[in-house]
This record gives sequence, structure tokens and C-alpha cells, in this order.
Amino acid sequence: MNVKPLTLLGLLAVGASIAPGQPRPFGPMPVAGSGMPAGVAASSGMPVRASNAPVMEPGVSHPIPAPLVAVKFLVPKGVRVTAYPGTTMSRIYEAPVVMGLRPGYVYRFEFSNLPFRPGQSIFPEIEVRGTLVPRAGMKYMDYPIPLALSEADIERVLKGVVITKVVYLEDPEKALPAEVGRDAAIEMPDTTEADAIKEALAKGRLMAIMRVGNLKPTAEQLQPFAVDGTILLPGEKRLKSPALPPSLPIGLCPMYDPLGGPKGPKEECFVDGGDKEFPLGIGRNGQLGGLDPTDVAVEFTVGGKRQVTTSNVVCICSPRFMIRRAELLPSGFEHAQLLAANVGVQGPGLFRDRQAAMLGIGSVRTGGVQGSVRPSGYVGKVGLSFYIGSTRPSVVGQVDGVKITAAVVEPEQLTAYPTLCPLTVTKSVDPPGPKEPGEVVTITIRYANTGSKPVSDLVVSDSLSPRLEYIPGSAQTDRPANFSAADNEVGSMILRWELPGVLLPGQTGTVKFKAKVR
Repeated sequence: MNVKPLTLLGLLAVGASIAPGQPRPFGPMPVAGSGMPAGVAASSGMPVRASNAPVMEPGVSHPIPAPLVAVKFLVPKGVRVTAYPGTTMSRIYEAPVVMGLRPGYVYRFEFSNLPFRPGQSIFPEIEVRGTLVPRAGMKYMDYPIPLALSEADIERVLKGVVITKVVYLEDPEKALPAEVGRDAAIEMPDTTEADAIKEALAKGRLMAIMRVGNLKPTAEQLQPFAVDGTILLPGEKRLKSPALPPSLPIGLCPMYDPLGGPKGPKEECFVDGGDKEFPLGIGRNGQLGGLDPTDVAVEFTVGGKRQVTTSNVVCICSPRFMIRRAELLPSGFEHAQLLAANVGVQGPGLFRDRQAAMLGIGSVRTGGVQGSVRPSGYVGKVGLSFYIGSTRPSVVGQVDGVKITAAVVEPEQLTAYPTLCPLTVTKSVDPPGPKEPGEVVTITIRYANTGSKPVSDLVVSDSLSPRLEYIPGSAQTDRPANFSAADNEVGSMILRWELPGVLLPGQTGTVKFKAKVR
């Protein structure tokens, strides 16, 4: 293996300073993905780059994490929410209320005026572990984390149950095919808090952890959580610098491919269109293969041969929060009682001897390890990205000391190969910009014969993302077509238009439909 990529990989694993010219948010900058705030390392004072922020290039603007995360307290009507309780900075607001919190801190709030519980209060503890990475036109305060406690939750807490709710920003590729309201996030049960956190990390970006029990803290216990400059209260436009540094650990830059670079955050937006995972192709039976969720495929015939191409990729930004829930039930109680009489204490009447085991079981190391090692980088890309079918003899090449064996075949079908495909396909979403859950969008697929030969028997297929729900009856086309819809494997739909006839060079066509953002 070449030494240079390893050296670079080692430097990236330690961490690097923020690239020159990168804009900085006001106050500590959190690490996207890990949820840990970046800024100044606690021990060395060295600035730390966001873990999965795109590499900065001259003249190119990349998204950066927001300095605050918005939270919305969803509690029964009439409940009062107190920020900085037990201190001179305390402020009381009627629920529901939205506030901005700095990531990397632990907060305590007071919920008072509880339903059917006059004079009683609960004090939830909230760890803010992540933040949004806004895109163009997205205001991070418009997408608050739902911190919900129902009336039933409050009753259980007052009876001694400790409830933990772990809020995460869902990975669109692992999204549930269900509609989620902005103020009604789906809660999924887990056995323990550790399980809830593990599931949240596996399915998205950890954002916040809320724990609430019936213990009433003292003013001295509340004081460490009241850090001035960490809560953007309703009506405030700007937040001053915090009085203390973040209390949660500082995240470092993880290892990544030195040639491919770090991957940008993906949880805020989901993609639709293009060709991902298994490549599109026409099999020997003439059937389409490789149509994965979010793919667009356009089949056509040119020169007596069946071919397929795909569209561009569109990005729909619509952050969606989900909740993992765990409960800790009281296992018993402790009761103290004074002695009624003086009871003598005697020593034990019997000693039981404890001996070491008479037999030891040896542990034998394996004689060898056979495994598969992934390459640390992608070395060169020559010619076509993939082949379908294998009929010719193989050849052997030598690249930088690595022996490479490959099969040389005639490709049966190329996906969107620009010099051979006469059909150009584009996909668009209207209206553009960030979307709210439940918003309906119009998706348009346009195709054009940009070649010199006529194409015929077009078939347009669109396998929708689980975040999109097709509106029945909304499919349209500008020429006669046979339309059908079927379920796909992620809980959404595959839309298919069969367009008989010929598309001459220079001619175009359009199909469109409406879908609701889940």
C-alpha cells in the first residue's frame, strides 16, 4: 500500500482546524452528526472541525451546523414552563413554547400548574447533543425538536416512574413509511435508556435526551444547570456568549477516505431520482432490473435494441424527528422503623470455606486468521464503471504494485452513458425550497430525444422514497399512456407510465404527479 494515503489518513484521524474562510456561527459550533459541540478542545485549546462537514473549497459555500437547536415543549394546555428555575434568571412561559438551546449543555426546566395537580411541579433534565445543518432557505428555528409530555406521562412520573425520551433526526434512507405530524412525533418503546440511545444512533443523528422523574431538586442542585447565555428565550433575537464552556465531551474528526473526503450530513434532506445501489439494466428477458427505491428509470427502444437511462437527483429538505422511549419503574420501597427492644447480635455459628477451583480450563489462541481487508482508498477509475454479463477472456494488469484481474466483455447495457444514450431525462420538484411535513409537492419528469435516431415504446418508472406518499389520481402526461401504481419495498409506490409510439429527434415529453411529504 502506498505510504502517502496512510500519512494523510493519520493526520485526518487526529483532527484538523477549520478551513480558512469557513463561516463560523455565533458562539460554540457543534459537530454535525455526532451532536457534540465543536469550538475549543477542553484540554489543548485546539479548534476542531465539524466531523462530517464537507471539505471547503475556494469560492464554494458549504452548509455548517447551526449554533442553536430549537426545542418545542409539547405539554398539556395550561402548563407553565420555567427556564433557569430556582435562580434570579428564571422566566415563566405558557406552553406550548419554543426556545433555542446551545448544544453541548445539560438543562433543567420546571413544569408547573400541572393538570389536576395543583401546587406540584416536575423538573425534566434535557441533554442537547446535536443540531441541524441548515440548507439554502432553511431557518433552523423553524424546525424545533419535539419535547413532548402527555397528561398520561405526567401522571406516571408523579407516581414514581422515570421516563426517558431520546429524540433523533431520522436518516431518510431508514425512514418509516408513515406520516409524522410536526407536533406529533412517533414514539417507539425500548427496554432501557441505553437501548433507546443505541437505536437512535443506528437510525439517525442523536439530538436530545430528556429524562423526567418526580424528584424535586433544591436550589443548590439547580444552580449548576443555569448557565447564562445558553437559552434563547422567546422574543430574543440574539444570544450572548455562554458564561461557561459546554459540559458534554468535545467530538473529534473521525477517520475517512483521504481521497473521497468526509461525507456531508444527510439527515436534513432526502433524495429522489437518479440510480443508486444496484445499477439499472435490461436483462436478457427484456425486463428492467435494478429499480431501487428513489430510482427513476426510462426504458426505450432505439435501433432495435432495448435500453434504459435515468434522471438527475433532486433533493427535498424536510427534517423529521423521531423519539425512542424508555421507562424505569420503581422496583420496591425502603421502610425504616425504630427498634422496639434491644436485640443482641451473635456471630455466625458456621464458617463456609471457599477454595479455588480444582480445574483450570486453558484458552488456546487460534493458529491463524483469514479475513477480508477493505482498501483504504480508490485507486484510479478507467473506462466504464460496470459491466453486465461476461463472455470474453480475462486480462491481467499491474497498477502501483497491485495485481488487477478483470473481465473484458461487450456491455449489454449502459446506464445513462452520455455518448450512446439518445434520451435526456430531468426531474424537478415544485415548489422548491424546504418542505413541511404534510406539504404536497408536484414532481415532474421530462424526457427529450437529443440523439439523431427515433426512439420508441418509452416506459417511465419512478420508485418513490418512503418520505413521499403518492396522491391517487394526480398522475398526468402530455401524450397517451397506460399508467399503473404498485407498492415498493419501503412502504411507498412505484409509478409506471407506458408510452407507446415514436419519439422523433428533438421531440420532448412530460409526466408529472403530486406527492405528500411524510
